[in-house]
Amino acid sequence: MAQIEIFARTEVGCVRGRNEDRFLVVNLGNGDRSLQPRSRIHPLGPQGTLLAVCDGMGGAAGGDVASQLAADAFAETVRPHSPFGSLEEVQEALLEGTRRANTSILDHANRDATLRGMGTTVTAALLHGPELALVHVGDSRAYLRRGRSLHQLTTDHSVVGQMVAAGRISAEEARNLENRNVLLQALGVMSTIGPELVTTTLRAGDILLLCSDGLNTPLPDEAILDTLLRYEDPMRCCRALTEAACAAGGPDNVTVVVARFTGDGLEIPRGREPVNLNRRQVTIG
Repeated sequence: MAQIEIFARTEVGCVRGRNEDRFLVVNLGNGDRSLQPRSRIHPLGPQGTLLAVCDGMGGAAGGDVASQLAADAFAETVRPHSPFGSLEEVQEALLEGTRRANTSILDHANRDATLRGMGTTVTAALLHGPELALVHVGDSRAYLRRGRSLHQLTTDHSVVGQMVAAGRISAEEARNLENRNVLLQALGVMSTIGPELVTTTLRAGDILLLCSDGLNTPLPDEAILDTLLRYEDPMRCCRALTEAACAAGGPDNVTVVVARFTGDGLEIPRGREPVNLNRRQVTIG
């Protein structure tokens, strides 16, 4: 049987006073959100597995509140849709989770003036058999390691990220620009948002990484790939990634979710098979 080995880890980093990141790992078959040893392996079937990373913003205005609200909204909204009959149902569940998360943050901020200005990124993955669907708002990221190559699945919703996507600058040049983390959109900031939906088909041995920008800001993709290649076990890999980010200065909270796909039922990559993506932007409001 095809299965997923999962772990997640979050660290405050070396500069921030508190951790405003949140991660989410949910076995939608039984609702289990723990990372105890017995809960780290999920079957890759129609019930689905939900993974997410949320990077809160707002500081004293409640970035940690926003990221927790988003994580909870996804967990509560997506699970009733399980089991899924199609990839289209998976994507609709992710969009409903995004809508609910955005509304929840806006409503809390309207009720409490001290929370106005809070918001959060979200990168959420929903696994349905061999199909992976992602919904993404902000500049947290999803990567897929296939063989010895690392592929960024999401587009950064930032000024600099859009410059990279348009081919105006390289990813390496973007790392050295000031204000590279200025976001164009996030959950809880506007009533209308434009999340990115991405789908792809998984292969045996693929490794999915979700992370806040506290990982990819201090570490180049080459260092991330090197760590993913060195540690096959998701728990050891998560520890190595967060420790490497802290060793590189830890300028922000750093959060990672690592999922490794194994077992019968997944096709083996054919040589250096590329990661084929279907990508579209939708409007929620």
